Amino acid sequence: MPGVPLRVAIDENTQSMIKLVLPAVLRMWEDEDDKMVVTQLCTELRLIMKDVGPATTIEYADSISKHLLEIFEKKAPCQTIDFEDDEDMPDEDEMAELDSLLICAAADCVAEFASAFGDAFEPIMDTFLPHIAGYAKPSVAVSERAMAVGCLAEIAKNMGPGITKYAEALFPIFMSALQDKHAEVQSNAAYGVGAFIETATIDASPYFGDVLKALFPLIQMTDNTNNARDNAAGCVARLILENADAVPLSDVLPAWIGALPIRGDHLEDLPVYDAVCYLLKNKRSEVEACLPALMAVLKQAMSDPDTLFTEESRQYLGSL
Repeated sequence: MPGVPLRVAIDENTQSMIKLVLPAVLRMWEDEDDKMVVTQLCTELRLIMKDVGPATTIEYADSISKHLLEIFEKKAPCQTIDFEDDEDMPDEDEMAELDSLLICAAADCVAEFASAFGDAFEPIMDTFLPHIAGYAKPSVAVSERAMAVGCLAEIAKNMGPGITKYAEALFPIFMSALQDKHAEVQSNAAYGVGAFIETATIDASPYFGDVLKALFPLIQMTDNTNNARDNAAGCVARLILENADAVPLSDVLPAWIGALPIRGDHLEDLPVYDAVCYLLKNKRSEVEACLPALMAVLKQAMSDPDTLFTEESRQYLGSL
């Protein structure tokens, strides 16, 4: 369970293992000059945090944050190594790929930090936000822009209501990224906007018009490159669930339903079919004109074993 201090005690064996393994990992990380090794360290740490929760890092948060911050600042030992022999130096393309893998692994680790700590992630977020945001700038490589926007999107989802404090910093980043020329950046931005609106405690409905305008090209995509259409559809669903009266449903529903069912990122099924249930239960008149198309979507979705539903939505839709 996320949150600090710990809300659920862990058993003694797990505690002993953490105290044995984490200090050794951190000592190794201190001087490690191989990017692939550090990338793997970040990946394994993320997986441990995902499985064990905040107990993994609660005593070592400062040290882990220091190492991750060095990566974003490109000051980690593995990023500052001087090759004595030119023959040992990777070529430029290989170096760029290794750098990208390393920074992406560090970003995934930070996002998992937010999931483990919940609202208590705020001091860590204060440290990392300006560094991650720097990678979201248009002048940065596409892979790193996508990484930064995706990381901030996951933090918005994982941190909970505490993300509200960062509205003025995050919302412009997501909105700018929705205008990016590359689908992987746009896709992460669509997810980020939806996740932020879902978890923040401020009323974002005055911005719904701008969000929907930016999402429309993604909703209209003929393919689903990088799950951009799926994430856009999920974002629209979250807007509807947040405040359906602020969404021009007569204009939005035909295009939204036309982008369904979800085909790639099935986690977006959950808000989508919750929103469908909301509209049907509340007998929104705007749905009537789209009902044949919507029922065809539901038939296809419910026959697909990969489709995800909340239990309440599954029961409701199954009763139609």
